[in-house]
Amino acid sequence: MHIRYHFLFLLAGLTLGCKDKPKPVVTAVPRPTVSTDGAQVRFPDTVMMRAFATSPARPEAIHTDFSAPGHVAAMVMRSVENPSERLVLFDDPGLSDNYSAILQHRINIQTLRGSLERIRDLQAHGAASGKEVIDAQTQLANEEAAIIADEATLKQAGFDPETLRKARPNTILVVCEIPENQLSSIKKGVPCTLNFTAFPNERFTGRIDAVNDYVDNTTRQIKLRIAVDNTDGRLKAGMFATVQFGVLEGQLMTVSRDAIVTVQGRDYVFVQTDPKTIERRAVQLGQQRNDRVVVQSGLRQNDAVVDENVLQLKGLSFGY
Repeated sequence: MHIRYHFLFLLAGLTLGCKDKPKPVVTAVPRPTVSTDGAQVRFPDTVMMRAFATSPARPEAIHTDFSAPGHVAAMVMRSVENPSERLVLFDDPGLSDNYSAILQHRINIQTLRGSLERIRDLQAHGAASGKEVIDAQTQLANEEAAIIADEATLKQAGFDPETLRKARPNTILVVCEIPENQLSSIKKGVPCTLNFTAFPNERFTGRIDAVNDYVDNTTRQIKLRIAVDNTDGRLKAGMFATVQFGVLEGQLMTVSRDAIVTVQGRDYVFVQTDPKTIERRAVQLGQQRNDRVVVQSGLRQNDAVVDENVLQLKGLSFGY
């Protein structure tokens, strides 16, 4: 009888103990909230934000390096007979004829203008007829038309007649062509480096003397003329060269290439806008320089651009 009561006492104690044991509390894992369009991701606390390190978008000096084939199209020397004039030796005999014709046209035009003034004066005093005035005007107009035709031929070849007349003696003029899309980076006076086939181990410096006035309709190339010092006379008309340009495009906004995601052909970055919020930004990209990419639009200077764990943000923002 004593054993039976002892057993009932133990059973009651166990039952009472089971009823008093607290149930475990299940805590929900905090999750970020995403806007309907996916453009904004908001995190419940700053701890979760630590996984998404940022770097500021910043402007950088961007240089473009490219090269183009060229050749020595002319040599400029001082004329022995007329030191005030420049003797220009072209690699194309036809251009030599054009340039010589221009010089002669200039002399003829000056002479004809003087003759026309004299005939008009004589006509005013009754010593010349109206026909003589018309004949003088016609001769002058024909000469002016002829010089325009020769000037156009020289300009198509990359030369400006007026510049040639003032060119520095002991200089060579290299003509090369660059693609139309590089024209915005090229300006008169920009320095360049040249390597001539005849002197493969030497580098020569030059500057852009002129940019042609038209783009070739077929090749979409535009001619540049480059002046190079040739005091020692080693460089000759007709020599081939490679012209190398290092052009400063300016201060352009850049971000790390790790910050960029591409979805359906469009490029995006993620920007932290406050301690718990990240926004998606559509951007237009330019050229890549090492591990940085030019951003042409979509960012402001010092925007905090996420550059770590970007693929996780892509999944949250786009749903995959």
